[in-house]
Amino acid sequence: MAANPNNPTIRADCQECKRHFLAIAAVVVCLAGCLLVLKVDKEIIVDDKQEPVVATKLAGLVLARGGSKGLPGKNLALVNNHTLLARAVTAMLHSNCFDEIWVSTEDKEIAEEALRAEANVHERPRSVAEDNTTSIEAVREFVDRHPDVKLVGLVQCTSPFIKAEWLRQACLMIATQGYDSVFSATRQKGLRWKPAENGTVKEVNFNARDRPRRQDWHGDLVENGMFYFVTTDLIKQNKLQGGRIGYVEIPHNYSLEVDTPLDLVLARALAPILDSSLYTPETTTVSE
Repeated sequence: MAANPNNPTIRADCQECKRHFLAIAAVVVCLAGCLLVLKVDKEIIVDDKQEPVVATKLAGLVLARGGSKGLPGKNLALVNNHTLLARAVTAMLHSNCFDEIWVSTEDKEIAEEALRAEANVHERPRSVAEDNTTSIEAVREFVDRHPDVKLVGLVQCTSPFIKAEWLRQACLMIATQGYDSVFSATRQKGLRWKPAENGTVKEVNFNARDRPRRQDWHGDLVENGMFYFVTTDLIKQNKLQGGRIGYVEIPHNYSLEVDTPLDLVLARALAPILDSSLYTPETTTVSE
């Protein structure tokens, strides 16, 4: 027998269901509103996952002056059909972690190449583009003229094998994990000696009476110059590292720096291999 819709008990049950439904709908609407309020405008992508980033302006910076003496024109040297400058800027763009990307230079040709690579050009005064100008001096000059920037990712374009994922890792560490500075390093397992008195030498990083086996030894971490992420507060203290310091470990064979003609020959020989997506090393990140 079909239920009588005019039955008072059935009508009361329907009214009660309706009230429950409206209460649930109100809760859903409130939760949706909260999510919209809490949404972070800026995101970076790390390992295909979105990680929230503190809303602090991060500028990517490449120092590329035109007066190199050891290898003239090295910033525009071609490696695998792209200039060193363009290779660096491309990795920075693919990292998706910079609010802005700048190339600091006093050279017209470098400025034109920077624009072709889709970077902004910071016109560097010649007073901070001399042979004896230090990197921190040039970075500080940039920061002084960009007071809205709070974090800087300094990338060295003469490191031809920069990968976007390494930049993303450094960006994540400084933006969301409480680091004040993060730099790239490679691990070396060389037994180091230093000159001592009377023309002798003394071991530095091992005990000569108990020489370590290579496979049993972690070795030393050595800066490879590829990148430095740092707060502008530290830069204003003339520091690229300080506070809580972290590092991204780069495989040794990716850590080549192009400073001499031979370095350029090696980079061109290695590029077809190291640029291949089939050769992707693991990256280890450790805090200090």
